[in-house]
Amino acid sequence: MTITTHANFIPEIWSKEVISAVEQNLVLANLVWRFDADVKNAGDTIHVPNVTNLTAQVKVAGADVNPQANTEGVTNITIDQHREVSFLVEDITKAQSSYDLMSIYTAKAGYAIALAVDDTLAALATGFATNVGTYNTAITTDVILNGIEQLDLNDVPLDGRAFCFRPDVKRDLLDIDRYVSTDFVSKKGVENGKIGELYGVDTYMSTNILIAGTSTSNMLFHKEALALAMQKAPRTQSQYLLEKLGNLVVVDVLYGTAEMRDLFGVEVRT
Repeated sequence: MTITTHANFIPEIWSKEVISAVEQNLVLANLVWRFDADVKNAGDTIHVPNVTNLTAQVKVAGADVNPQANTEGVTNITIDQHREVSFLVEDITKAQSSYDLMSIYTAKAGYAIALAVDDTLAALATGFATNVGTYNTAITTDVILNGIEQLDLNDVPLDGRAFCFRPDVKRDLLDIDRYVSTDFVSKKGVENGKIGELYGVDTYMSTNILIAGTSTSNMLFHKEALALAMQKAPRTQSQYLLEKLGNLVVVDVLYGTAEMRDLFGVEVRT
């Protein structure tokens, strides 16, 4: 008796585990200015008034003061992004599968929705008027310091700043001796995408940073540089369809994004 003559007696085993597709670090939605509450109940556009500075003037003795009346503008956030992920599991598939396909793919649908939001925010990097570095060129200390200097010159608050780099940029940073220290490398390891600090700026890594060919648009920004308004947070709905003899699952989100303060962001090119 051999494995050939008795092949029908040898079972094939299906593991209880599955190999799930890897997922990217999604960090941007937690680092930007949020306006969810403003459109929670209704509306398709958020109007955010701009307030400019006043100017200190010389008071002339015996003369009236000179009241100032600035003409102010407005920045708009349009709620125009409605994304959905859906799938249907037929009864026969559900009955004959030894896996909980509904749970497995519902989790993947939720991730796809979060990825879409992150994609929209990452794409705003190229809209910043200020940029440092050169496309397809390894990052250097000068590039990092130039980016920080730009925010300093624009009077951007120190709190709320963040670097967001792709993994290849992290690798280049670790090749610079001064960054291989507890000042840069987080003692806790990667936590929600955060890998450490650069000159006091929280630093995050994500493979979802915008890349076009060999050009990478990393980001240095203050949270008020970009805005995210979720009118409908990601929701999961399911329905049994008699005509399909299966369960339809839909995950969707309704949101809008906008660049709020151009001088509060820098595109870091590598």
